Parts: sequence; structure tokens; C-alpha cells
Amino acid sequence: MPFDAPFKLGPFTVDSEGRLSPREPAAAPVFLFRWHGRVVRARLDQADVETGRLLLQVTLARVCSSASTPDETLRPRSFALLHWLERAVPSDWRVVLLADHRVWLETEPRVELPITAASLITEITRFALDLAPYLELMDETGLTLSGVR
Repeated sequence: MPFDAPFKLGPFTVDSEGRLSPREPAAAPVFLFRWHGRVVRARLDQADVETGRLLLQVTLARVCSSASTPDETLRPRSFALLHWLERAVPSDWRVVLLADHRVWLETEPRVELPITAASLITEITRFALDLAPYLELMDETGLTLSGVR
């Protein structure tokens, strides 16, 4: 069954080559997935006709309260790790400690639009694979995810 292109597919417009563009720039496509027990948020924004931004966001951990752990060294070690992490991640990644002590990471790589589904998944997979060692380090050093949404 042939499709008449362009056509709508969920939040996307699909062109005659099967490439995707956000259907409505004001309502960018958003999707979630889990990686190493964390929820990763992805949003495809259209910057202009040929360029998009793939916003990727994840809560890495939450620095636990000193009242919730018998390990008196955990908080100072956690803050030292976060200080190091800000300088260690790729230069286009931003690490922020939020007021509720969640450790937030985000990046916005540029992508060509329209984009194939395979290219979109490749970008997301590249981010996930690059992120994995940092998440493993968080887990190994005791930074907790308790209470993180």
C-alpha cells in the first residue's frame, strides 16, 4: 500500500524518503526511555527548515541527606565527584545540581532535518553509550536515585 508523502505519523511529518520532521514546531516530539535505571527524556526541536536540536535530559542521581545515611563521608565524596563530573563530561553536556539535590545532565546536539528514524535512534544510542560510564560511576560511589522521578 503506497503512502502519499508527505504524511503525518504521530508528532512527525514523513517525507517521500521516509525522513522525519516535527509536525508542529511549537509541540516538539518527546519520548522517554530508561537507561541504567534512570529515565532519559528526548525532545526533537526544529531550529529552522534544515536544522533540529535533540534535547537529551537525565537525572543522574540525588545527593542524599546527611541524616539519611550513617556514612559521614558520603555527602563530601558526592560533592567532590560532582565537582569533578562537571569538568569530565563532554564540553557540550551541562551538569547541574538542582535545589532539591538532584544531579541533572542535559545536552542539545544539532541534527539535520528531516532525519531518518535510524539516524534519530543512532543519536540517542550514541548519547546513552557515552553516558553509561558516568552512570556506573554514580552507582559505584553511592550516589542514590531514591526519590528521583
